[in-house]
Amino acid sequence: MAASSRWLSCSPAVAALLLAGAAAAQSSESPAQPAQVPPADAPPAVLAPPPPAPAAAPARAPEPAQPRGRLYSWASVGTTFAYGQTYGSANVGVGYLLRQGIAPNVEVGYAFGNNPTLWSLRPGVTWYMPLPVVRPFVGTYYTHWFVGSGLPDQDGIGGRAGFSLGRVVTFGVTYDHMFGCNQNCDAWTPQISAGLSL
Repeated sequence: MAASSRWLSCSPAVAALLLAGAAAAQSSESPAQPAQVPPADAPPAVLAPPPPAPAAAPARAPEPAQPRGRLYSWASVGTTFAYGQTYGSANVGVGYLLRQGIAPNVEVGYAFGNNPTLWSLRPGVTWYMPLPVVRPFVGTYYTHWFVGSGLPDQDGIGGRAGFSLGRVVTFGVTYDHMFGCNQNCDAWTPQISAGLSL
């Protein structure tokens, strides 16, 4: 009976020891996690510089505008037939040659060597075939003749055909039909001309 009471009186101490041992055992089974404290002397994070921006493509130079056409001029000599007579003739002209080979132009002519003398003004259009060296052409025009010696002026239509060599020398022929006449109303005129193209 005395032993039993001693046991009971000691049981709280033993229980405390047992609890302490259990707690120690449990703490040894799961190791404590170390506290994550940043090192005091850790260098600050270094940020990498941003990648350089891609170089902009150089601005493309604008292409020069292609001209729509070019100015050209010519002078020609030949013979012509009018009022039943043969005349010498000299002509100068200027035109504007477009890309398609179409050339609006105007020509001033002078017929000499017989009476009456004749001045002529010929606005017209000519088409040049787009070939590199030899360029055939055809054209048409309106003609007004300023007639001397007190005779009335005349009007007519005409055409031309031939070929040009290297845009410099031209061989051709012109045909003229005079309005309001009774005889010698048509004239064929061979021509050789030298030109200048700008």
